[in-house]
Amino acid sequence: MKRKIKVGIVSPYFFPHYGGVTTYVYNQYIWLKRFGFDVKIISPDFGSSKENISSEDHIKLGKPLSVLSNGSLSYIAIPVRAKEVLEREKFDLLHIHEPYHPFSFWFLRYDIPSVATFHIFREDTGIAFSLGEPFFKFIRKNITFAIAVSRTASLMVEEFFRIPSEKIKIIPNGVDFNFFSNAVPYDFLRWDGIFNILFVGRLEPRKGVKHLIRAYRLVKRVLHNSKLIIAGRGLLTYYASFLTEDIQEDVIFLTDFTYQELPRIYKSADICVFPSTRGESFGIVLLEAMSAGKPIVSGNAAGYVELLRGGEYGEIVDPKDEDSLARAIIKLYFDKEKREEIARKGYEYAKQFDWQNIIAKIARLYLEILKGSYEIYQGENANLIYGS
Repeated sequence: MKRKIKVGIVSPYFFPHYGGVTTYVYNQYIWLKRFGFDVKIISPDFGSSKENISSEDHIKLGKPLSVLSNGSLSYIAIPVRAKEVLEREKFDLLHIHEPYHPFSFWFLRYDIPSVATFHIFREDTGIAFSLGEPFFKFIRKNITFAIAVSRTASLMVEEFFRIPSEKIKIIPNGVDFNFFSNAVPYDFLRWDGIFNILFVGRLEPRKGVKHLIRAYRLVKRVLHNSKLIIAGRGLLTYYASFLTEDIQEDVIFLTDFTYQELPRIYKSADICVFPSTRGESFGIVLLEAMSAGKPIVSGNAAGYVELLRGGEYGEIVDPKDEDSLARAIIKLYFDKEKREEIARKGYEYAKQFDWQNIIAKIARLYLEILKGSYEIYQGENANLIYGS
């Protein structure tokens, strides 16, 4: 008798912890369900969330402790009840995100087919990677397939984790294109005659927020009719300390919003700026901004450069050069035609990353691994998985 494929998505991050991995996992869960899979998420317990997800489908294991790693706030939790959960749920397959993370690594101990998605990219691999070969060997042995979200990420998967290329699939991050493109701006974020500059992301060192705030001081001298909106959570007090008298009334921090509200925040912007300095393997926020029809100024982190095709779909600068960052923003303000061209091209480009296309690629990989007698999805997009 045929039945649905049951997938356990294991992630060291999930709501209310916001970020690229969380966004990926949430959309992966939603779209796998739409494509007829039986899906549950396993993550540390970050607390209660306002997001729309069934509590029955979210298994929380262990309270996370925060540590600073690779310019980000990372969280460590040990899922000591993992065996109990796996015996109860009887998953056909585990999809494990960031398999080198202690929380995720724990699930590789069990004899279940697994796909491991690597979101990581580090320019400086550090001593942890130098000493990590015993762990990497265990990962290589115990995953069925690896997914890298970009060529940038795949280089790290091959070079540092030494996973053979035949076990690696490059499947990019996705975006719910219609969700972002069909949103409407928030009235409370629109002011007559004001040019809105928006940053979305976690407030942590590698995201380059301090460089953006310093660059905005230069921007404000030229663009008196502008505001800087910083939407994210993290080291708020630290970044607020960079505000000076000349800009403090025109910098707005948004820290209390849900994923469901995010598209409207993007739609309220005139330009989006993502000044990450390093450690980016892809750039979900770039896709979100493009889907919302917004032009982009980006930092030169490797994953951002790859996604934007070296500047074809957005302006790329060294964000640590705050003069250059300011000039890029000012230049696009005065060149409306260029601004609209970047937005138009990015909008069309983002369509190929729609989650229905990305999840079809993931689903095909699951079927290739399992090769069992399972219920076949017969919805309107079935041809995306099985061919027309």
